[in-house]
Amino acid sequence: MRRRGSKIFYSLLILIMVTFFVLTINIYTGPYTQYENENESIPRPWKPESSELKKRRDLSLKEIWLQKRINRNRGAFSKFKGIYVREAYRVSDEEIRFIYLENQDNDMTLKAQISPSVGWQPVEYSCFNATCFDYLFCSMATRFGSVKLAPTTPHQPYIHLTTEKSDEFTMVPVNDVRLHPTSHRYPHTLGVCLQPIFFFTDWTVILQFFESWIAQGATKFYFYLHSYTWQTKRVLDFYKDSLGDNLEFIDWSDLPVHARDKGSYDRDPNSRVFRHAATAFMHDCMLRARSHVKFVANTDLDDLAVSSSLNISDFLENASVRHSDAAQFKVDWILSHQPQNWDPIKNPKDVNFVLQSVRVLKIANIRYDYRVSKKMFHRPERVTNFDMHSVYRNELAGNRNQQYTTVEMFDNPDLYFLHLRRFERHLLNPLPVEFNNNFNGSLLMKLNTRMLDQLAKRIDRTEFAESPLIPWTMEARQTMRDLEQCRREAFGSILDDQNQMCQQSSSGCEGMLTAGVPFIKAPQTWINIAHKALFNTYVEKTEKFSLFS
Repeated sequence: MRRRGSKIFYSLLILIMVTFFVLTINIYTGPYTQYENENESIPRPWKPESSELKKRRDLSLKEIWLQKRINRNRGAFSKFKGIYVREAYRVSDEEIRFIYLENQDNDMTLKAQISPSVGWQPVEYSCFNATCFDYLFCSMATRFGSVKLAPTTPHQPYIHLTTEKSDEFTMVPVNDVRLHPTSHRYPHTLGVCLQPIFFFTDWTVILQFFESWIAQGATKFYFYLHSYTWQTKRVLDFYKDSLGDNLEFIDWSDLPVHARDKGSYDRDPNSRVFRHAATAFMHDCMLRARSHVKFVANTDLDDLAVSSSLNISDFLENASVRHSDAAQFKVDWILSHQPQNWDPIKNPKDVNFVLQSVRVLKIANIRYDYRVSKKMFHRPERVTNFDMHSVYRNELAGNRNQQYTTVEMFDNPDLYFLHLRRFERHLLNPLPVEFNNNFNGSLLMKLNTRMLDQLAKRIDRTEFAESPLIPWTMEARQTMRDLEQCRREAFGSILDDQNQMCQQSSSGCEGMLTAGVPFIKAPQTWINIAHKALFNTYVEKTEKFSLFS
């Protein structure tokens, strides 16, 4: 009996020691204990090997062609002379930055004036990548203007911009996004920059977007608006009432163009802008988020971020402790199918997300450029130039002559994006698709439950819950089909590498819409600071009387 009691005692003692050991490990390491998939590096220009040039269809490969073309046409006369700007940002005591669009062969110098006492100074400019051109044969390129200041310069709400040959200047608003020099505190840990929605009809995915991010810790949203339906506006207005200042709407219009030139490939500057200035949007939002949000995701509505803990902000906080110099965390972006189930949905109460129906494709079955593309969470004040999938340059880390780093977290089950393609075609002979049957779908079911609980509480006892938002399904399907067609056709031409026309341009798609949807459009937000015109003047110089004249 005594020996049996001793065995029980020693068993309990061992159990207590093991429990203590496990708890100690968790306290000091947290729930994310596998770090072998994390690779930290400094961004450097990427150059593909020659053997990959035909295999890859990565957008960045178009830069090679563009460089050859610009060398061939260096002396050619530009058809598009406009220089378009929106807002500026004071990023430090010594610098104001702004983003502008101009044709890639424009060589006009910009000038800036902080105050009349300082005078005019040339604007320094840079490009977002090594070639200084945007994507897919679209010649309207994104530029970054920089104005240097004396450190003691007081903040001014406006900056004056002009061009070297202009006799007018433009007043551009300046947003102060400086960090506190010693003890900055971010109002938000996790924020989301959403690409401009254009000709948008699927209002149900907006609920999925907000609820999925909120369920995983996001508290700040920058929502860019180009054109959308009245149903979409009802949903956005509801979330604005619910989230208040944590949701910002940013109008993002087309570039200004004469009505007689609108839709012309040779005269409308929007015909040369890639997807409503996507590159400019990303950088505008990242500048806007500086000092307000610690981690920011640049994303689209068909991207679903997933964290194994369903807490992305905590995951990033832990990762930033391990990588204190990180400017961004780069994670997998996995192509997936989310079946449409639109027809029964008449009002917001009918939406149930059905994430459990999402099917993840096998990596080998995904087109190569989508297979290798990734998504990122940025530290806004640490990144300089990037696009949706790549980093070109980060800020310098403190007083060191070295950039902040990029942390790659590939094949990491704790954080990734699913790219939910929702466009469906009823093909007679569809390509065979292989799905990853080993994907952990239970996590999506858990996320779906949390999202439904949140939505139910949010719409409880509101008129919005049962507001009829019909008809919409037929218009949505046709508009989505038209926009998908516009990826390959526009201006009466097939868009490919042979005819070398701008693909997915802002003005190319509008003329292809066939559903007759009356879209709400953003008001004009771009200013052409290079605009020239003839005007009457109603003042003349007075002649001075002189005895010697």
